[in-house]
Amino acid sequence: MALTLSTTRDADTITVSVAGDVDLSTVADLDHAVLAAVDDATGVVVDLAAVTFIDSAGINTLLKSRRLADERGRHFRIANATGVVHDVLDLTGVLGHLSG
Repeated sequence: MALTLSTTRDADTITVSVAGDVDLSTVADLDHAVLAAVDDATGVVVDLAAVTFIDSAGINTLLKSRRLADERGRHFRIANATGVVHDVLDLTGVLGHLSG
């Protein structure tokens, strides 16, 4: 499934809504969108409600984005991880770190 991204702004928070598969072939688009949001807002939420698959490249991008947000004093979190995406993030031990 192809990756689609959309962004919305509410005050100082940008939400990046992600749909489809986040894998090595699509992660560059997610990386670009999330890093742009970190540069442009004090808060970033990555909404994973419509993500059907995530691999290590996607997890790495989310962790990198969280690290950059922390370095810049920005708030960053993922939201709405469900199904296999929730399970993968939980099993790899990053769900709590990315959700908070």
